[in-house]
Amino acid sequence: MANKVLFGISNLHVGTYTEVTTTQGTTVTLGTPYHQKGAVSMSPTEANEKTDFYADNILYYSGFAGGTFEGEIEVAMFDDTFKKQFLGYVSLTNGGLAIKKNATKPKVYIAFEVDGDAEKRRVIFYNAEFGAITRSYTTITETKEPQTETIAFTAAGDNNTGVTMATLKPGDTGYSTLFTTPTAPVIATT
Repeated sequence: MANKVLFGISNLHVGTYTEVTTTQGTTVTLGTPYHQKGAVSMSPTEANEKTDFYADNILYYSGFAGGTFEGEIEVAMFDDTFKKQFLGYVSLTNGGLAIKKNATKPKVYIAFEVDGDAEKRRVIFYNAEFGAITRSYTTITETKEPQTETIAFTAAGDNNTGVTMATLKPGDTGYSTLFTTPTAPVIATT
């Protein structure tokens, strides 16, 4: 039975997305997934940029370029391992964790799970990168309201195939291994 609705987010995983180009072509390697706990929400939006071209004093061509995504991921709190691996944070000799100016951030993939009324789906975004973590510190009032952290991301997509995002359902070959040993996308020839 197919899902009628989707809700929730869990099992947020992130890993490195590495491209190596040689004379034989480009090889993509997806690193070991890191499970960032505390996923609250994710809001991917497909970029749909309109291009208008005028010639002969008329609108000669109009079209949309799409397929890339941008959005935000919200979690309870990004942990130190995530910050070091994917945002370029560094440890200090006094025990502190620091943001380094102009830190080098790796390209990544982002994978997560979404519940449905009939089955769970798993989603992966390829060739993504993160912005900075945003947070707000507020005082405690009558009740303790948990604070969350968000991070902006863009997903440009796999350069070999053009695939930006893939959704897997139970029974698909890559479903059970997405959070352990994901693979670069390969388009089926049918």
